[in-house]
Amino acid sequence: MLVDILKILWPVLLLQVILQVIALINLKNRKQVRFHNKWIWVAIIILGEILGPIAYFLFRGNEDEPSSND
Repeated sequence: MLVDILKILWPVLLLQVILQVIALINLKNRKQVRFHNKWIWVAIIILGEILGPIAYFLFRGNEDEPSSND
């Protein structure tokens, strides 16, 4: 039973892990992100499962965007 479920879900789980790794690498290499707190984005990426990395890529902010505090 569990093996049958894993056979069906493994592509989704693999996609989730790949998106999370790519998002975390991208986050590490960015100078600034929206909300100015990378730790919040780490939590969203990891705890958000498959939606976390998607939210990061949609709402991370533009790299060339000037800081609103400047």
